[in-house]
Amino acid sequence: KRDGTGGMGTHGNACGSNGVRVKTVDRRGRSGHELVHALKYWQDGDLNDEQLERAMAGGALVGTRDGPSAESRPWEIISDDDLPGDADIRDFWNHDRHRSSRDDVLVRADHLQVAREDAVLLSDLTWTVHRGERWHLAGTNGTGKSTLSRLLVRWSVFDAGADRDSLTEGITFNGNEQDSVVSGGSLFVTPSAAAGKGASKRGRGGGGVGWVSTELHLHAAHNWGKRTALDILTVGIVPHNNDDTNKPAEGVDMDLAITAATWLGLLDQSTSASTSTSTNIDPNKHPFLKRTFDTLSQGQQKLLLIASAIARRPSLLVLDEPCQGLDLWNRGHVLGLVERICRVTDMSLVYVTHHNEELIPAITKRLSLEDGRSVHCGPIAV
Repeated sequence: KRDGTGGMGTHGNACGSNGVRVKTVDRRGRSGHELVHALKYWQDGDLNDEQLERAMAGGALVGTRDGPSAESRPWEIISDDDLPGDADIRDFWNHDRHRSSRDDVLVRADHLQVAREDAVLLSDLTWTVHRGERWHLAGTNGTGKSTLSRLLVRWSVFDAGADRDSLTEGITFNGNEQDSVVSGGSLFVTPSAAAGKGASKRGRGGGGVGWVSTELHLHAAHNWGKRTALDILTVGIVPHNNDDTNKPAEGVDMDLAITAATWLGLLDQSTSASTSTSTNIDPNKHPFLKRTFDTLSQGQQKLLLIASAIARRPSLLVLDEPCQGLDLWNRGHVLGLVERICRVTDMSLVYVTHHNEELIPAITKRLSLEDGRSVHCGPIAV
């Protein structure tokens, strides 16, 4: 109906997934198209009635004909009741934590070059990440974003954070001579809790690099399908090393892991006792924890990997398209939790995405890559 109201009359109504009729007169200043866009998520099963009302009231579902726009804010559909409080996060993060004695530089790349055979994937990259900084790693497909994110975590885990002169010592990602190698410059990455001597003990103290990516998800599905959710949470997943592609890392505290899973909605809050990190939780109370990875939905698998990474309480969290495969509600939940952790702790973040609507307020800096080279490195323009 073309009546100047965006295609829907002021007193029209539409049905959602449960047959409940939503009066468009209560569109709260939104166009008919925006309302239909919001209802689409509802009909697709992403939101229940209460969540839809909350999303529309908060203005989180603003979109275009092509989907959510850069003005969308998925985390705003999540209420404070759906996220842990600041004190809970602070207790979680500081529980039996061992702070590194190193300075506040977590990543330092100096004229770094990465190549695969004759192709240069990263060239002359100079970049520094300090503790507490949150970066957006941007660029079109094939510009080296995932190559860089993968390198950060592998360098941290398997080189124990050493300052390496890659002109004389290259490293392969998967032990394959045809795979990517660091061929020039130097790189330092804060050592992971899973790296080097005493790794298991350090793992319980936090620090290092946490990583979630589509590559890691695919690797976990292929190699760890028969591991239980509890195994994935408490053992923790890091990139596969060259010697044993079926062996996860060690050293994630069970209480912390279960707490992180609860925060992301994988476990029923009422059956997990509390968010306390000092309570021993019987995993037998949680049927979900007994399920194997290959019986979980794609979204549950992704949330499990994110929970495992958060449970490590990393100094640097690297998230490479972490919301891929998640519905609107869980995208908002993940982003809301990461935003709150950034607000309360000094965790650094490198967030790789093509979707600007996922850039939480904590992210204030951007490294943009083009053809493997940095074209912008600094604050995000307002």
